Amino acid sequence: MNDETDINEFPEILIGPSGAKFAITMAIMCAMIGGAYWVVFRILTGATAGGLQALPLLICGGGALIATFWLLLSLHARLYGQPRLRIDETGISDPSGRFSLGTITWDQIRDVRGMPHKQVVWVLVDDKKAVLGQMHPLRRALIWFDSAFAKNIIKLNTWRLDINRDHLLGILAHYHRKFGNPRK
Repeated sequence: MNDETDINEFPEILIGPSGAKFAITMAIMCAMIGGAYWVVFRILTGATAGGLQALPLLICGGGALIATFWLLLSLHARLYGQPRLRIDETGISDPSGRFSLGTITWDQIRDVRGMPHKQVVWVLVDDKKAVLGQMHPLRRALIWFDSAFAKNIIKLNTWRLDINRDHLLGILAHYHRKFGNPRK
């Protein structure tokens, strides 16, 4: 077989956002935000001039602001419903263009593994700093925060994708065997 035939055996795969998972996430976030704002309102209406409870106010108010921002980002991403993940012979990329993951090439990937009992796929890379450097700053911060103690792991969460972890892991492992550069 020649290389051109081999590439045609592995078509580009586009994975979009999941509508059902999005609806569940939005319902949970709205309940959490509403509860946090309710607590802030109760603290402010029940507080006297000198008896303001600062710690609960900061925790609930700050959490509600962060959750509101995250909700707006999620709504924005859903409205522009582009594919969240592209898998092809070059690597794993995010074609949405907003808060992009960039492209993680197969040469950068050592291995792919499923995180036990979670909807997360671990992508083990050789140089995590180089991979993070090509991402949008917001995505870089989120991935760094999510995997700060994992030296060479980039986590791909399948919760918002229209695919389950095992299926995504199977696709990535298949492509990695064909195009990857595994090292022990």
